[in-house]
Amino acid sequence: MPEEWAASGAKLAFTLQVEFTDELANNEQQMLSGDALMGSTLLKLKPINKPTYVTSNGTQVIDVKDGVYGSIMQNVESKLCSLRFCLETSGAVRNDVELPSNEHIYFLSTCWLSSSSSSDSENTHTALGEASRIRKEITQEIDLTTARANKIKSQQLSSNIIGSTIQQLFNFRHLVVLSERKNKLQQELDEIEQMYPLDSTQTIQGPNDVLYAKEGAATRMKGTRLQYWYIGSFTINQFL
Repeated sequence: MPEEWAASGAKLAFTLQVEFTDELANNEQQMLSGDALMGSTLLKLKPINKPTYVTSNGTQVIDVKDGVYGSIMQNVESKLCSLRFCLETSGAVRNDVELPSNEHIYFLSTCWLSSSSSSDSENTHTALGEASRIRKEITQEIDLTTARANKIKSQQLSSNIIGSTIQQLFNFRHLVVLSERKNKLQQELDEIEQMYPLDSTQTIQGPNDVLYAKEGAATRMKGTRLQYWYIGSFTINQFL
């Protein structure tokens, strides 16, 4: 979003309850599937409550219209799926934070499906265990790489000018190699943590043993239906 948006640090928080139905969206709602990760078929999303928030003028109510949601498998091995849903609200304003009215807000998150058979369950368990082992190895390697870099930085340079210069050049080259190695390892770690639900504190159990990421991004479409503007985040508190 523009830099001036929420520059004061103000926040606009509210609780919204929704029902993910099995009802197909109508043709007009299907037009909202601008994101490929919503899949080709959208289902209806129905708000259950009217969320409220407080301003200097008292309690304000937000009207929320029916929306849609969709999902698509992103990785078969880890059973990682996208989760996309969108809603249109009457808008809300609190200081310099604004929830636009008559505009769809897109919520972006992920989930992991459960296994449908015992053999699949065993395979998933094995894959998750292997992912945990790899993450541990990568983390240890990152720590070792950091320790090596810190050791080089703390080395006392030679009192000889020529020797000191040569040592600094050698150290610099070695630090560059270690930095590139650490960046590569961090990228591998980020990828595996995104692919598997390895941190139980970051997920929440839903119906049918589906695991959902607790936090996701709330966004607006930027111009065309190809880019998002981040406007905030949302947290899944519970499934009723």
